[in-house]
Amino acid sequence: MTATSLRIAAVCLHTSPLTEPGGADAGGMNVVVLEQSLALARLGHRVDLFTRRSDPDAPAVVEVADGVRLLHLDAGPAAPVAKGDMDAMIRPFREQLRPHLVGGEYSLVHSHHWFSGVSALPLARELDLPHLQSFHSVAAPEGSSTLEAGEPAESEGRIPGEQFAATGSDLVIAVSDAEARTVVERYGVPGERLAVVRPGVDVDRFHPCEDVQARRHRPTLLFTARIEPLKGPDLALEVLARLDPARGARLVLAGSAAPAFAEYLESLRALAKELGVEDRVEMVGTMDRDQLAEAMRCAGALLLTSWSETFGLVALEAQASGTPVLAWRAAGGVREAVAPDGLVQGSRDPDVWAETLEALLDDEDRYAAAVRAAREFAASRTWEATAEALASQYTRLVEERA
Repeated sequence: MTATSLRIAAVCLHTSPLTEPGGADAGGMNVVVLEQSLALARLGHRVDLFTRRSDPDAPAVVEVADGVRLLHLDAGPAAPVAKGDMDAMIRPFREQLRPHLVGGEYSLVHSHHWFSGVSALPLARELDLPHLQSFHSVAAPEGSSTLEAGEPAESEGRIPGEQFAATGSDLVIAVSDAEARTVVERYGVPGERLAVVRPGVDVDRFHPCEDVQARRHRPTLLFTARIEPLKGPDLALEVLARLDPARGARLVLAGSAAPAFAEYLESLRALAKELGVEDRVEMVGTMDRDQLAEAMRCAGALLLTSWSETFGLVALEAQASGTPVLAWRAAGGVREAVAPDGLVQGSRDPDVWAETLEALLDDEDRYAAAVRAAREFAASRTWEATAEALASQYTRLVEERA
């Protein structure tokens, strides 16, 4: 390592950064943590990722790349644990993490999600290490009755846990201005202890296909997220049902449902049948990153139907693929993830979405312009730029502590 390089302990208690997004408890956070770590390593830093062992056969240490390791810690059963039961893993995970931090000569600790922060923050304080907190998703306030307010808390410990991590950390890293405002409003974090570092995109993996205009004809519409009400896949089905059947559009739902949402998944199947589109809907489960990139560049459009997103990484990946994105304007940080002239809707009315989509698909010049604008917007938002911004915040905190 060089004199300016850092050794970073990145904590992801409840989900491994190596888990494919779109699964039961995996999403954009997994991608962000992994890609940031790889990019930080390319800058000359070293990153150790700590996660809970959920598979008895998982090795103690995985050498992810030069400068990046993943360490599995034994906390609770070596099996998947529902997020609603993850609170019980916080204390045993902390005790397993302790010897690593004590003897690891780390420069700082960066916790991802509130589970990680509640577990790691007391150790960072004890060892006088700078502690940074990223939430990636902030719980809806107690008593909220709509999904627009954000992700419902999975347990009674979440909101006080987020408060503890937000107010006790040296710095909170938000992925969007929208998330930063939420953290300030709900937890009172002062501006000097808050920074925004937006995610990037791998523009080599996510790139346009050779014939983008071909995607307008008998188009494939893509939805990719965890299958749960917050992500709004029912709206995607409603939009498909309102398109002219002669267009031959089909919808691919890429993502899996956690056991808690098994009934919701079945309700989507029933809705597709009720709407008469079940023969044009393909539920493919979780895709790996290369499969997703292929699906992105083959899609006529991405339907980002979430009620709430802290950023909306899939929007950036779709645009890097030259794929136009339809999204809801009020969904938190989505507006920051979509090009200024993108198809951001002010309504969740499926008729409005269908009309917007058909107007785009019917106009060759407009579609070509949307493809160009999408790619240009995404092209400069690289993981290297994200890592440089993050490293700058790390270095500042370490130097202040010295």
